[in-house]
Amino acid sequence: MQQFFAILKDSYREAVDGFVIYVMLGLALVVALIVGSITFTPDPAPRAVAVIVSKFTAVFPDKGKSKAFTAVAQHPVKYSAENAESGTDGTVKFVLDVAPERAAVVDKKDGFRYAVFTWSKPAGEKFKNPFGDGKAKGGEERRFEIVLPPEATAADLAAVTDDDMAGFLKSQFAAFVGVTEADVSAKRVAGVAEPSYRFEVELKRATTARGWPQTLDVFFRQVSLGDDWELGQTVFKIENGLVGWIGGTGTLVISVIITAFFIPNMLRKGSIDLLISKPIGRTQLLVYKYIGGLVFISIITSFTITLVWIAISFRAGYWDPTFLLTIPTLLLAFAILYALSTAVAVFTRSAIASILITIAFMFGLFIVGQAKTFFDVNRVFQVAKVPDWAYTLVDTLHAILPRYKDLDRLTSKLLIETNLPSGEARTSGIGLIDYPSWGMTIGVSLAFIVVMLALSCWKLNKRDN
Repeated sequence: MQQFFAILKDSYREAVDGFVIYVMLGLALVVALIVGSITFTPDPAPRAVAVIVSKFTAVFPDKGKSKAFTAVAQHPVKYSAENAESGTDGTVKFVLDVAPERAAVVDKKDGFRYAVFTWSKPAGEKFKNPFGDGKAKGGEERRFEIVLPPEATAADLAAVTDDDMAGFLKSQFAAFVGVTEADVSAKRVAGVAEPSYRFEVELKRATTARGWPQTLDVFFRQVSLGDDWELGQTVFKIENGLVGWIGGTGTLVISVIITAFFIPNMLRKGSIDLLISKPIGRTQLLVYKYIGGLVFISIITSFTITLVWIAISFRAGYWDPTFLLTIPTLLLAFAILYALSTAVAVFTRSAIASILITIAFMFGLFIVGQAKTFFDVNRVFQVAKVPDWAYTLVDTLHAILPRYKDLDRLTSKLLIETNLPSGEARTSGIGLIDYPSWGMTIGVSLAFIVVMLALSCWKLNKRDN
Protein backbone atom coordinates (compact mmCIF):
# COMPACT_ATOMS: atom_id res chain seq x y z
CA MET A 1 0.00 0.00 0.00
CA GLN A 2 2.92 2.32 0.70
CA GLN A 3 4.07 1.77 -2.89
CA PHE A 4 0.62 2.67 -4.21
CA PHE A 5 0.54 5.96 -2.28
CA ALA A 6 4.05 6.77 -3.52
CA ILE A 7 2.93 6.27 -7.14
CA LEU A 8 -0.26 8.27 -6.49
CA LYS A 9 1.82 11.11 -5.06
CA ASP A 10 4.06 11.00 -8.14
CA SER A 11 1.01 11.25 -10.44
CA TYR A 12 -0.33 14.18 -8.43
CA ARG A 13 2.99 15.99 -8.71
CA GLU A 14 2.96 15.54 -12.49
CA ALA A 15 -0.57 16.93 -12.77
CA VAL A 16 0.17 19.94 -10.57
CA ASP A 17 3.34 20.70 -12.50
CA GLY A 18 1.25 20.87 -15.68
CA PHE A 19 -1.07 23.53 -14.18
CA VAL A 20 -4.04 21.89 -15.94
CA ILE A 21 -5.46 20.81 -12.61
CA TYR A 22 -5.82 24.45 -11.62
CA VAL A 23 -7.84 25.08 -14.77
CA MET A 24 -10.22 22.24 -13.87
CA LEU A 25 -10.67 23.40 -10.30
CA GLY A 26 -11.16 26.97 -11.49
CA LEU A 27 -13.75 25.80 -14.02
CA ALA A 28 -15.60 23.93 -11.27
CA LEU A 29 -15.72 27.06 -9.12
CA VAL A 30 -16.93 29.21 -12.02
CA VAL A 31 -19.70 26.76 -12.92
CA ALA A 32 -20.78 26.47 -9.28
CA LEU A 33 -20.82 30.28 -9.00
CA ILE A 34 -22.97 30.64 -12.11
CA VAL A 35 -25.39 27.96 -10.91
CA GLY A 36 -25.43 29.56 -7.47
CA SER A 37 -26.39 32.90 -9.02
CA ILE A 38 -29.69 31.49 -10.33
CA THR A 39 -32.82 32.70 -8.56
CA PHE A 40 -36.06 30.73 -8.71
CA THR A 41 -39.25 32.68 -7.99
CA PRO A 42 -42.58 30.82 -8.10
CA ASP A 43 -44.91 32.19 -10.75
CA PRO A 44 -48.17 33.76 -9.55
CA ALA A 45 -50.87 31.17 -8.95
CA PRO A 46 -53.19 32.22 -11.84
CA ARG A 47 -50.45 31.93 -14.44
CA ALA A 48 -48.91 28.78 -12.99
CA VAL A 49 -52.21 26.91 -12.76
CA ALA A 50 -53.02 27.84 -16.37
CA VAL A 51 -49.72 26.30 -17.49
CA ILE A 52 -50.30 23.13 -15.45
CA VAL A 53 -53.89 22.42 -16.56
CA SER A 54 -52.94 22.90 -20.22
CA LYS A 55 -51.27 19.47 -19.97
CA PHE A 56 -54.41 17.66 -18.86
CA THR A 57 -55.12 16.38 -22.39
CA ALA A 58 -52.62 13.63 -21.52
CA VAL A 59 -54.50 11.12 -19.39
CA PHE A 60 -52.97 8.14 -17.58
CA PRO A 61 -55.37 5.17 -17.47
CA ASP A 62 -55.78 2.73 -14.60
CA LYS A 63 -56.44 5.70 -12.31
CA GLY A 64 -53.05 7.23 -12.99
CA LYS A 65 -51.01 4.05 -12.50
CA SER A 66 -50.35 3.40 -16.20
CA LYS A 67 -46.86 4.17 -17.44
CA ALA A 68 -48.38 4.86 -20.85
CA PHE A 69 -50.64 7.82 -21.51
CA THR A 70 -53.48 8.41 -23.90
CA ALA A 71 -54.57 11.66 -25.53
CA VAL A 72 -58.22 12.68 -25.32
CA ALA A 73 -57.91 15.64 -27.64
CA GLN A 74 -60.68 14.26 -29.89
CA HIS A 75 -63.11 15.66 -27.28
CA PRO A 76 -61.24 18.84 -26.25
CA VAL A 77 -61.83 20.38 -22.86
CA LYS A 78 -60.82 23.82 -21.60
CA TYR A 79 -59.62 24.18 -18.00
CA SER A 80 -59.44 27.65 -16.45
CA ALA A 81 -58.75 28.82 -12.90
CA GLU A 82 -60.49 31.67 -11.12
CA ASN A 83 -59.57 33.47 -7.89
CA ALA A 84 -56.27 31.59 -7.66
CA GLU A 85 -54.19 32.63 -4.69
CA SER A 86 -51.24 31.15 -2.83
CA GLY A 87 -50.40 31.26 0.86
CA THR A 88 -47.05 31.66 2.57
CA ASP A 89 -46.89 27.89 3.21
CA GLY A 90 -47.10 27.10 -0.51
CA THR A 91 -50.79 26.17 -0.45
CA VAL A 92 -52.73 27.27 -3.52
CA LYS A 93 -56.52 27.62 -3.65
CA PHE A 94 -58.64 28.32 -6.71
CA VAL A 95 -61.88 27.54 -8.50
CA LEU A 96 -61.37 25.31 -11.54
CA ASP A 97 -63.85 25.70 -14.40
CA VAL A 98 -64.09 22.88 -16.93
CA ALA A 99 -65.94 23.41 -20.20
CA PRO A 100 -65.97 21.75 -23.63
CA GLU A 101 -64.17 23.46 -26.47
CA ARG A 102 -66.25 24.69 -29.40
CA ALA A 103 -65.67 21.54 -31.50
CA ALA A 104 -66.90 19.34 -28.68
CA VAL A 105 -70.01 21.47 -28.27
CA VAL A 106 -70.85 20.96 -31.94
CA ASP A 107 -70.30 17.19 -31.59
CA LYS A 108 -72.39 17.16 -28.38
CA LYS A 109 -69.64 15.25 -26.56
CA ASP A 110 -68.97 15.60 -22.83
CA GLY A 111 -65.18 15.74 -23.07
CA PHE A 112 -64.57 15.96 -19.33
CA ARG A 113 -66.66 12.91 -18.49
CA TYR A 114 -64.89 11.08 -21.29
CA ALA A 115 -61.45 12.04 -19.88
CA VAL A 116 -62.49 10.80 -16.42
CA PHE A 117 -63.88 7.58 -17.93
CA THR A 118 -60.60 7.01 -19.79
CA TRP A 119 -58.62 7.61 -16.60
CA SER A 120 -60.72 5.14 -14.62
CA LYS A 121 -60.29 2.23 -17.06
CA PRO A 122 -57.24 -0.09 -17.43
CA ALA A 123 -54.69 0.86 -20.06
CA GLY A 124 -55.87 -0.32 -23.46
CA GLU A 125 -54.11 -1.44 -26.60
CA LYS A 126 -50.82 0.26 -27.40
CA PHE A 127 -50.99 2.80 -30.20
CA LYS A 128 -50.09 1.43 -33.62
CA ASN A 129 -47.15 3.03 -35.39
CA PRO A 130 -48.60 5.76 -37.67
CA PHE A 131 -45.30 6.17 -39.55
CA GLY A 132 -44.27 4.12 -42.55
CA ASP A 133 -45.84 0.69 -42.76
CA GLY A 134 -45.86 0.04 -39.01
CA LYS A 135 -43.22 -2.68 -39.37
CA ALA A 136 -39.81 -2.78 -37.80
CA LYS A 137 -36.73 -4.42 -39.26
CA GLY A 138 -37.50 -8.12 -39.41
CA GLY A 139 -41.21 -7.60 -39.99
CA GLU A 140 -42.49 -7.57 -36.43
CA GLU A 141 -45.14 -5.00 -35.61
CA ARG A 142 -44.05 -2.18 -33.35
CA ARG A 143 -46.19 -0.52 -30.69
CA PHE A 144 -45.70 2.77 -28.86
CA GLU A 145 -45.99 3.30 -25.12
CA ILE A 146 -49.12 5.32 -25.89
CA VAL A 147 -52.50 3.66 -25.63
CA LEU A 148 -55.65 4.00 -27.65
CA PRO A 149 -58.48 5.84 -25.88
CA PRO A 150 -61.37 3.50 -25.06
CA GLU A 151 -64.79 3.48 -26.63
CA ALA A 152 -67.46 4.98 -24.37
CA THR A 153 -71.23 4.84 -24.64
CA ALA A 154 -73.62 7.44 -23.28
CA ALA A 155 -74.35 5.09 -20.38
CA ASP A 156 -70.63 4.78 -19.62
CA LEU A 157 -70.29 8.56 -19.40
CA ALA A 158 -73.43 8.92 -17.31
CA ALA A 159 -72.01 6.41 -14.82
CA VAL A 160 -69.05 8.70 -14.01
CA THR A 161 -69.54 9.98 -10.44
CA ASP A 162 -68.48 13.17 -8.69
CA ASP A 163 -65.94 11.12 -6.72
CA ASP A 164 -64.48 9.86 -10.01
CA MET A 165 -64.13 13.44 -11.23
CA ALA A 166 -62.44 14.52 -8.00
CA GLY A 167 -60.12 11.51 -8.15
CA PHE A 168 -59.18 12.32 -11.74
CA LEU A 169 -58.29 15.91 -10.88
CA LYS A 170 -56.27 14.79 -7.85
CA SER A 171 -54.36 12.34 -10.05
CA GLN A 172 -53.69 14.92 -12.76
CA PHE A 173 -52.49 17.63 -10.39
CA ALA A 174 -50.28 15.13 -8.54
CA ALA A 175 -48.78 13.94 -11.85
CA PHE A 176 -48.05 17.38 -13.30
CA VAL A 177 -47.34 19.45 -10.18
CA GLY A 178 -45.24 16.85 -8.39
CA VAL A 179 -47.20 16.68 -5.14
CA THR A 180 -48.92 13.61 -3.71
CA GLU A 181 -52.63 12.97 -4.18
CA ALA A 182 -53.01 13.49 -0.43
CA ASP A 183 -51.86 17.08 -1.00
CA VAL A 184 -54.73 17.72 -3.44
CA SER A 185 -58.39 18.26 -2.63
CA ALA A 186 -61.07 18.78 -5.28
CA LYS A 187 -64.78 19.24 -4.60
CA ARG A 188 -67.43 19.70 -7.26
CA VAL A 189 -69.53 22.85 -6.97
CA ALA A 190 -73.23 22.34 -7.60
CA GLY A 191 -75.35 24.52 -9.85
CA VAL A 192 -73.26 24.40 -13.05
CA ALA A 193 -75.07 22.90 -16.03
CA GLU A 194 -73.32 20.00 -17.75
CA PRO A 195 -71.23 19.55 -19.88
CA SER A 196 -69.53 22.34 -17.87
CA TYR A 197 -68.22 21.75 -14.39
CA ARG A 198 -66.77 23.71 -11.49
CA PHE A 199 -64.51 22.51 -8.68
CA GLU A 200 -62.98 24.02 -5.57
CA VAL A 201 -59.33 22.92 -5.59
CA GLU A 202 -56.60 23.17 -2.99
CA LEU A 203 -52.97 22.19 -3.57
CA LYS A 204 -50.62 21.89 -0.59
CA ARG A 205 -46.87 22.55 -0.92
CA ALA A 206 -47.45 23.38 -4.57
CA THR A 207 -45.28 26.45 -5.19
CA THR A 208 -42.10 24.58 -4.24
CA ALA A 209 -43.05 21.37 -6.09
CA ARG A 210 -41.09 20.14 -9.12
CA GLY A 211 -43.80 20.97 -11.64
CA TRP A 212 -44.61 24.50 -10.48
CA PRO A 213 -43.57 27.14 -13.06
CA GLN A 214 -40.90 29.59 -11.93
CA THR A 215 -39.51 32.94 -12.98
CA LEU A 216 -35.80 32.46 -13.62
CA ASP A 217 -33.08 35.08 -13.06
CA VAL A 218 -29.32 34.64 -13.33
CA PHE A 219 -26.28 36.53 -12.07
CA PHE A 220 -28.10 37.37 -8.84
CA ARG A 221 -31.18 38.87 -10.55
CA GLN A 222 -29.16 40.94 -13.01
CA VAL A 223 -30.52 39.05 -16.04
CA SER A 224 -34.06 37.70 -16.31
CA LEU A 225 -34.82 34.63 -18.40
CA GLY A 226 -38.58 35.01 -18.07
CA ASP A 227 -41.28 32.90 -16.46
CA ASP A 228 -42.86 29.47 -17.00
CA TRP A 229 -39.62 27.63 -16.17
CA GLU A 230 -40.78 24.52 -14.35
CA LEU A 231 -38.59 23.83 -11.35
CA GLY A 232 -37.82 20.16 -12.00
CA GLN A 233 -37.41 20.64 -15.73
CA THR A 234 -34.94 23.49 -15.16
CA VAL A 235 -32.91 21.54 -12.60
CA PHE A 236 -32.81 18.60 -15.01
CA LYS A 237 -31.55 20.77 -17.88
CA ILE A 238 -28.82 22.25 -15.72
CA GLU A 239 -27.69 18.91 -14.30
CA ASN A 240 -27.95 17.02 -17.57
CA GLY A 241 -26.14 19.81 -19.42
CA LEU A 242 -23.30 19.77 -16.90
CA VAL A 243 -22.93 16.00 -17.11
CA GLY A 244 -23.49 15.71 -20.86
CA TRP A 245 -21.46 18.65 -22.10
CA ILE A 246 -19.13 20.10 -19.48
CA GLY A 247 -18.66 16.78 -17.64
CA GLY A 248 -19.16 14.35 -20.49
CA THR A 249 -17.04 16.20 -23.01
CA GLY A 250 -14.95 19.04 -21.63
CA THR A 251 -13.91 17.49 -18.34
CA LEU A 252 -13.21 14.09 -19.88
CA VAL A 253 -11.04 15.60 -22.60
CA ILE A 254 -9.05 17.60 -20.05
CA SER A 255 -8.73 14.51 -17.85
CA VAL A 256 -7.40 12.51 -20.79
CA ILE A 257 -4.80 15.22 -21.45
CA ILE A 258 -3.73 15.35 -17.79
CA THR A 259 -3.33 11.59 -17.37
CA ALA A 260 -1.87 10.92 -20.83
CA PHE A 261 1.59 11.89 -19.55
CA PHE A 262 1.53 9.61 -16.49
CA ILE A 263 2.47 6.34 -18.24
CA PRO A 264 4.96 7.73 -20.85
CA ASN A 265 6.82 9.63 -18.12
CA MET A 266 6.98 6.46 -16.04
CA LEU A 267 8.32 4.48 -19.04
CA ARG A 268 11.13 6.90 -19.82
CA LYS A 269 14.50 5.17 -19.73
CA GLY A 270 15.82 5.46 -16.23
CA SER A 271 12.46 6.12 -14.58
CA ILE A 272 11.08 2.63 -14.97
CA ASP A 273 14.49 1.09 -14.21
CA LEU A 274 14.49 2.91 -10.88
CA LEU A 275 10.89 1.86 -10.13
CA ILE A 276 11.23 -1.84 -10.93
CA SER A 277 14.49 -2.04 -9.04
CA LYS A 278 12.28 -1.81 -5.95
CA PRO A 279 10.24 -4.84 -4.81
CA ILE A 280 7.34 -4.26 -7.21
CA GLY A 281 6.49 -6.06 -10.45
CA ARG A 282 5.78 -4.36 -13.76
CA THR A 283 2.15 -5.48 -13.82
CA GLN A 284 1.59 -4.23 -10.29
CA LEU A 285 3.33 -0.97 -11.15
CA LEU A 286 1.12 -0.36 -14.21
CA VAL A 287 -2.09 -1.24 -12.38
CA TYR A 288 -1.13 1.06 -9.51
CA LYS A 289 -0.45 3.85 -11.97
CA TYR A 290 -3.83 3.29 -13.64
CA ILE A 291 -5.71 3.22 -10.34
CA GLY A 292 -3.80 6.29 -9.22
CA GLY A 293 -5.06 8.18 -12.26
CA LEU A 294 -8.62 7.11 -11.50
CA VAL A 295 -8.34 8.20 -7.88
CA PHE A 296 -6.92 11.54 -8.92
CA ILE A 297 -9.73 12.23 -11.42
CA SER A 298 -12.41 10.91 -9.06
CA ILE A 299 -11.39 13.52 -6.49
CA ILE A 300 -11.75 16.32 -9.04
CA THR A 301 -15.06 14.93 -10.35
CA SER A 302 -16.48 14.49 -6.86
CA PHE A 303 -15.46 18.02 -5.93
CA THR A 304 -17.10 19.50 -9.03
CA ILE A 305 -20.36 17.52 -8.95
CA THR A 306 -20.82 17.95 -5.19
CA LEU A 307 -20.16 21.70 -5.39
CA VAL A 308 -22.65 22.15 -8.23
CA TRP A 309 -25.24 19.97 -6.48
CA ILE A 310 -25.01 22.07 -3.31
CA ALA A 311 -25.33 25.28 -5.33
CA ILE A 312 -28.36 24.20 -7.39
CA SER A 313 -30.08 22.57 -4.42
CA PHE A 314 -29.62 25.63 -2.23
CA ARG A 315 -30.95 28.00 -4.88
CA ALA A 316 -33.85 25.79 -6.00
CA GLY A 317 -34.77 24.63 -2.49
CA TYR A 318 -34.93 21.12 -3.87
CA TRP A 319 -32.48 18.67 -2.29
CA ASP A 320 -32.28 15.39 -4.16
CA PRO A 321 -28.98 13.46 -3.98
CA THR A 322 -29.58 11.53 -7.23
CA PHE A 323 -27.32 13.96 -9.10
CA LEU A 324 -24.41 12.68 -7.01
CA LEU A 325 -24.84 9.27 -8.68
CA THR A 326 -23.39 10.82 -11.82
CA ILE A 327 -19.97 10.78 -10.12
CA PRO A 328 -19.41 7.01 -10.61
CA THR A 329 -20.89 7.11 -14.14
CA LEU A 330 -18.49 9.89 -15.15
CA LEU A 331 -15.63 8.01 -13.51
CA LEU A 332 -16.53 4.85 -15.45
CA ALA A 333 -16.61 6.85 -18.69
CA PHE A 334 -13.16 8.19 -17.91
CA ALA A 335 -11.92 4.71 -16.90
CA ILE A 336 -12.83 3.46 -20.40
CA LEU A 337 -10.81 6.21 -22.06
CA TYR A 338 -7.93 5.98 -19.60
CA ALA A 339 -7.62 2.23 -20.21
CA LEU A 340 -7.15 2.86 -23.93
CA SER A 341 -4.79 5.76 -23.22
CA THR A 342 -2.72 3.46 -21.01
CA ALA A 343 -2.51 0.80 -23.72
CA VAL A 344 -1.46 3.33 -26.37
CA ALA A 345 1.12 4.80 -24.00
CA VAL A 346 2.67 1.38 -23.31
CA PHE A 347 2.81 0.49 -27.01
CA THR A 348 4.05 3.89 -28.27
CA ARG A 349 5.59 5.59 -25.19
CA SER A 350 4.10 8.79 -26.57
CA ALA A 351 1.75 11.06 -24.61
CA ILE A 352 0.73 12.87 -27.81
CA ALA A 353 -0.26 9.59 -29.44
CA SER A 354 -2.25 8.65 -26.35
CA ILE A 355 -4.12 11.95 -26.41
CA LEU A 356 -4.92 11.92 -30.13
CA ILE A 357 -5.94 8.26 -30.34
CA THR A 358 -8.01 8.40 -27.14
CA ILE A 359 -9.90 11.52 -28.19
CA ALA A 360 -10.51 10.04 -31.63
CA PHE A 361 -11.78 6.86 -29.95
CA MET A 362 -14.03 8.95 -27.71
CA PHE A 363 -15.46 10.67 -30.77
CA GLY A 364 -15.96 7.28 -32.46
CA LEU A 365 -17.85 5.92 -29.44
CA PHE A 366 -20.05 9.00 -29.52
CA ILE A 367 -20.83 8.48 -33.22
CA VAL A 368 -21.66 4.79 -32.71
CA GLY A 369 -23.85 5.67 -29.74
CA GLN A 370 -25.71 8.35 -31.69
CA ALA A 371 -26.18 5.98 -34.63
CA LYS A 372 -27.48 3.27 -32.31
CA THR A 373 -29.99 5.68 -30.76
CA PHE A 374 -31.15 6.86 -34.19
CA PHE A 375 -31.54 3.30 -35.49
CA ASP A 376 -33.49 2.27 -32.38
CA VAL A 377 -35.86 5.19 -32.93
CA ASN A 378 -36.03 4.45 -36.65
CA ARG A 379 -37.07 0.88 -35.92
CA VAL A 380 -40.19 2.33 -34.32
CA PHE A 381 -40.93 5.49 -36.28
CA GLN A 382 -39.58 4.48 -39.70
CA VAL A 383 -38.54 8.08 -40.41
CA ALA A 384 -35.75 7.02 -42.81
CA LYS A 385 -35.09 4.08 -45.10
CA VAL A 386 -31.98 2.30 -43.80
CA PRO A 387 -30.42 -0.83 -45.39
CA ASP A 388 -30.19 -3.98 -43.31
CA TRP A 389 -26.39 -4.00 -43.39
CA ALA A 390 -26.31 -0.63 -41.62
CA TYR A 391 -28.41 -2.01 -38.76
CA THR A 392 -26.10 -5.04 -38.55
CA LEU A 393 -22.94 -2.92 -38.58
CA VAL A 394 -24.10 -0.51 -35.88
CA ASP A 395 -25.53 -3.29 -33.71
CA THR A 396 -22.26 -5.23 -33.95
CA LEU A 397 -20.10 -2.21 -33.10
CA HIS A 398 -22.39 -1.35 -30.22
CA ALA A 399 -22.19 -4.92 -28.90
CA ILE A 400 -18.39 -5.14 -28.80
CA LEU A 401 -17.41 -1.57 -27.92
CA PRO A 402 -17.65 -0.05 -24.43
CA ARG A 403 -20.99 1.64 -23.75
CA TYR A 404 -19.80 5.24 -23.51
CA LYS A 405 -22.98 6.76 -24.99
CA ASP A 406 -25.25 4.35 -23.12
CA LEU A 407 -23.88 5.70 -19.85
CA ASP A 408 -24.94 9.16 -20.96
CA ARG A 409 -28.42 7.98 -22.00
CA LEU A 410 -28.99 6.08 -18.76
CA THR A 411 -27.83 9.04 -16.71
CA SER A 412 -30.22 11.36 -18.56
CA LYS A 413 -33.08 8.91 -17.99
CA LEU A 414 -32.24 8.74 -14.30
CA LEU A 415 -32.25 12.54 -14.00
CA ILE A 416 -35.53 12.79 -15.91
CA GLU A 417 -37.28 10.32 -13.64
CA THR A 418 -35.88 12.04 -10.55
CA ASN A 419 -36.42 15.70 -11.36
CA LEU A 420 -39.54 15.78 -13.49
CA PRO A 421 -43.00 15.19 -12.03
CA SER A 422 -44.28 11.73 -12.92
CA GLY A 423 -46.63 13.08 -15.58
CA GLU A 424 -43.89 15.06 -17.29
CA ALA A 425 -41.53 12.10 -17.16
CA ARG A 426 -44.07 9.76 -18.71
CA THR A 427 -44.93 12.18 -21.52
CA SER A 428 -41.30 13.14 -22.21
CA GLY A 429 -40.77 10.26 -24.64
CA ILE A 430 -38.47 8.10 -22.50
CA GLY A 431 -40.90 5.21 -22.93
CA LEU A 432 -40.93 5.27 -26.72
CA ILE A 433 -37.78 3.19 -27.15
CA ASP A 434 -35.99 0.57 -25.10
CA TYR A 435 -33.10 1.72 -22.93
CA PRO A 436 -30.00 -0.38 -22.30
CA SER A 437 -29.67 -2.04 -18.93
CA TRP A 438 -27.23 -0.78 -16.33
CA GLY A 439 -25.85 -4.29 -15.87
CA MET A 440 -25.03 -4.83 -19.54
CA THR A 441 -23.64 -1.31 -19.95
CA ILE A 442 -21.34 -1.59 -16.95
CA GLY A 443 -20.38 -5.21 -17.73
CA VAL A 444 -19.31 -4.58 -21.33
CA SER A 445 -17.44 -1.43 -20.32
CA LEU A 446 -15.56 -3.20 -17.53
CA ALA A 447 -14.67 -6.05 -19.90
CA PHE A 448 -13.12 -3.53 -22.31
CA ILE A 449 -11.10 -2.00 -19.47
CA VAL A 450 -9.80 -5.41 -18.39
CA VAL A 451 -8.78 -6.29 -21.97
CA MET A 452 -6.92 -2.99 -22.44
CA LEU A 453 -5.08 -3.34 -19.13
CA ALA A 454 -4.22 -6.97 -19.89
CA LEU A 455 -2.71 -5.96 -23.24
CA SER A 456 -0.80 -3.15 -21.55
CA CYS A 457 0.62 -5.47 -18.89
CA TRP A 458 1.55 -8.07 -21.53
CA LYS A 459 3.39 -5.52 -23.61
CA LEU A 460 5.13 -3.93 -20.64
CA ASN A 461 6.40 -7.29 -19.40
CA LYS A 462 7.81 -8.08 -22.86
CA ARG A 463 9.93 -4.95 -22.89
CA ASP A 464 13.55 -5.21 -21.95
CA ASN A 465 13.51 -1.77 -20.34
